[in-house]
Amino acid sequence: MRRSFYILILAGILIVVIINLPGSTTARVSTFLRDAMLPLARPMAHVLTLGQGLFLDESQTANNVQLLSEIAQLRLELRQAQALEQENRALRQMLGLSAHIDRRLIAAEIIVRDVNAWWQTARLNKGLADGIALDMAVITPEGLAGRIIRISRNTSDVLFLVDPACRISARLTRLDACGIVRGQGMSWRGQASCRMDFISKAVQIMPGDEVITSGLGGMYPPGLVIGHVENVRLDHSGLYQSADIVPTSNFRSLDLMFVVSRDEGPQDAKAEAE
Repeated sequence: MRRSFYILILAGILIVVIINLPGSTTARVSTFLRDAMLPLARPMAHVLTLGQGLFLDESQTANNVQLLSEIAQLRLELRQAQALEQENRALRQMLGLSAHIDRRLIAAEIIVRDVNAWWQTARLNKGLADGIALDMAVITPEGLAGRIIRISRNTSDVLFLVDPACRISARLTRLDACGIVRGQGMSWRGQASCRMDFISKAVQIMPGDEVITSGLGGMYPPGLVIGHVENVRLDHSGLYQSADIVPTSNFRSLDLMFVVSRDEGPQDAKAEAE
């Protein structure tokens, strides 16, 4: 009896000493005790699991597993529905765009972006087998995105219009003035940009003026929106005006695109047959 009393006193003193130890010493003691208890951790967890099993019958356990499975399935279906809704929204926008394009549109997804030129090129999951050919225009629901520059049987690479190697014959909708749009990559603000050169200095350009494809050269169908004027200046020769253009397509978040085939659209094909 007296022996048990002494053990309790020693244990109490030990606890008081541990509580009043400096922070660093307490942490070391805690780490030591945690490591010392490690061999007992797994058996104790097993005992607790068995104890829970005494209060839950097999039917309850099976029901819990079934509920967890159904929750996981519902979450998966929700994510799929959200992805489909986003794609359908883009397709609905494209219906309005395709109304004035007399060519077939081929839907394609971006599968790879060029890590060395994030803003300039991307790889699509459609190619020769799907009717895609070199120099076909690529569009988004917002407007023109670029053109096809490389192709294989099942993939194709698109050069975005913000690339300096991309040149497009364009015109200002309000003024009916023409010029050449060339990509400028990213601006100092981190925004994709283009520049329209060789605009007659006789016309009065205003910020916000819409820029569209002119159709000259035959590569790009006429009437595709390229972007809007941000600011205007005389070029170095003083003979023409140049305008900075902000593209309407958001190259940062592109995933679904449409290649403009050289084939006739369904409505035109039907009209020709009649």
